[in-house]
Amino acid sequence: MRRFLALYPFGAKPIVRLLLLVALASVSACSSTQFLYNRIDTLIAWYVDDYVTLSREQDKVLRQQLDAFHDWHRQQELPFYIDLLDLVDNKLDSRLEETDVDELASAFQVAADRLRTAALDFAMDLGEDLSQTQRIEFVASMREQQEIWYEERLTLSDDAYYKALQKRFEKNLSDLMGRLEDEQKAAISQHIREFTPMHHLWYEQRSSWTMELQQVLEEQANTWQEPTMTVIESWESRQTEAYLLAYAHNLERTKRVIRDVLNARSAKQDRRLRRSLNGYLDDFAQLAIAP
Repeated sequence: MRRFLALYPFGAKPIVRLLLLVALASVSACSSTQFLYNRIDTLIAWYVDDYVTLSREQDKVLRQQLDAFHDWHRQQELPFYIDLLDLVDNKLDSRLEETDVDELASAFQVAADRLRTAALDFAMDLGEDLSQTQRIEFVASMREQQEIWYEERLTLSDDAYYKALQKRFEKNLSDLMGRLEDEQKAAISQHIREFTPMHHLWYEQRSSWTMELQQVLEEQANTWQEPTMTVIESWESRQTEAYLLAYAHNLERTKRVIRDVLNARSAKQDRRLRRSLNGYLDDFAQLAIAP
């Protein structure tokens, strides 16, 4: 999921986006998964610190909140990921059809949505411990980061955009199944060229969304919770028809890339892929019961 979000960062809020790292802990070496997962509290604390300056007492409260969130995820979510990876492994026993990939994508989306809901509750709890100045600072940092993100993408030519997508798909898939064959790289390239760049569409919606969020926090120091939640939850309703069509279009091509590359895997790649999945399964099983 993190690798998917890396291709489509639009729509993921700052804290939510980092909390989604918990979901897959997508590193190439399975032995590193437990190391990263057990230190996710520290990583998130560092990330929050990039957006708002916390006092020592606030940092202490944040880490307590993160401990509770981490415990929930370990007990409630990791067992679901184990089932999900078992489903992936079973699907690989035969040729992947479009319906198979749709089923897997839907299952991953359910997990992401559930995590996003919990992350939003976490973010609101964090907001309760911040001053009005700090809440405004946080949103201002969000706006600054979105400007940086957008400016970086404005400098990309279409060719550079497609090359970046090609490189990311190749790396993520090869991390799981080993070196890709020319046929698989060609399949990626074919689908990549059909992708629709979305940074303009995302930026237009995101700018108005964060501006309204900052306005609410500036004008309602003591009653910010409900109007803030209203603005946050309005993200999907702000999505234009052009945005939704482009997103659906790119999602379908992402699924086709994955399906075509996996269906063209060699026996050696299949063994590597199964080892990768089993490594994650073992790690998640241990993490789910670890204190």
